[in-house]
Amino acid sequence: MRILMLSDRIPPENAGGAEKVAWALARGLRDAGHELHVIAATREPSFEAVREGIPTYHLHVQYPSRLAAYFALYNPQVVAPLHQLYHTIKPDVVSAFNIHTDLTYYSLSLAHQLHIPTTITLQDVMAFSYTKLTHFIQPPYPDDITPEQYRLPRLYNLKKMRLRYNPLRNLLIQRILRQVNVRIAGSEALRQALTANGLSDFRVLHASVVPQDFDTDPATVENLRERLNLAGRKVILFAGRLSHDKGSVQLLATLDRLVKVIPNVTLLTLTRATLEQQGLTAPEYQHLLDHVCVGGWMQGEELAAAYQLADVVVVPSICLDVFPTINLEAMAAGKPIIATCYGGSPEAISDGETGYIVNPFNTERFADRLQQLLTDERLARQMGEAGRQRLLTQFTLTRQVALMEQAYQAAIKQL
Repeated sequence: MRILMLSDRIPPENAGGAEKVAWALARGLRDAGHELHVIAATREPSFEAVREGIPTYHLHVQYPSRLAAYFALYNPQVVAPLHQLYHTIKPDVVSAFNIHTDLTYYSLSLAHQLHIPTTITLQDVMAFSYTKLTHFIQPPYPDDITPEQYRLPRLYNLKKMRLRYNPLRNLLIQRILRQVNVRIAGSEALRQALTANGLSDFRVLHASVVPQDFDTDPATVENLRERLNLAGRKVILFAGRLSHDKGSVQLLATLDRLVKVIPNVTLLTLTRATLEQQGLTAPEYQHLLDHVCVGGWMQGEELAAAYQLADVVVVPSICLDVFPTINLEAMAAGKPIIATCYGGSPEAISDGETGYIVNPFNTERFADRLQQLLTDERLARQMGEAGRQRLLTQFTLTRQVALMEQAYQAAIKQL
């Protein structure tokens, strides 16, 4: 099958969760014998390349961010190049991932006009919301969320975006998505949110990671431990940049509780952002600075080593975090996870078996769970091993590829 994948960004230039998921799937489909082509965007002049045996086409896109609600629908910079590539490649199916910034929803309309079967895999809420979805998390911060609570309040996007709001954006996205042959959501939580906001008929397909990517030799782990000055420390890994929606306030409040009982605990964040950019230089956090280490941006062998030196991995988001790949990466590394009850994390983690699901606002319980895993090495090892086994049975690339192949066949049959 000749598959044309669309993704605004791909590694190595952009190696966020969504980008890594799309590229890993492209490699998996290639290994399954399919002919893969990938179109992405770039701020540089347009160029073509071959990456890991996959032809990639990088289209120049640049526009003022204040116009994103308009350019998400139609960007004249990419229309002609897309049209040419569709005709040149002649794909059996167009497989879209994140296209809401650069390649635009029009890329799907164009494929529809040319009678090319289409699928789209949504990994965030941008099809109906301009920002991360947080409105449903309100005092008293319940653990359980009903699907109806995901529905956006009236005028929500307008109040959020003001002059950057486009009144036709969501209506046009709905119309375009109805033309797509197969629609896929990255988690059941996202599927429920999409349905609550007028976007229906989505099937769920979870992402995967390759477990071998998180195996590394002990010497590499110890070298990283020494470089980060983490010898003798109990390490909590937060694989990203601390921010409000990612639960930074709740995580730091939990750390404040924890340092009183485990003085050698350290929170390791993997980001290029400085302490100041992560809000850690505020007066209320000065006493915690000795317990925070900024490891920088990591990938490949170094990222694997960071997971291996961690004692526990945390994902404390206070938004609809669709299906954090951090959970899967921790499972691949054989590490226990403490993750948020909000979003798709409960679909990855078996509570009490591979880690714990917590309400980040309950910092006392959050701290208790962390203390339990940081002080009971046997339990932590047992949960980590169970997590890796769960990954190997439920979240493999082979399984994801097989389900994606079914989606492509279903799309083709609809024409």
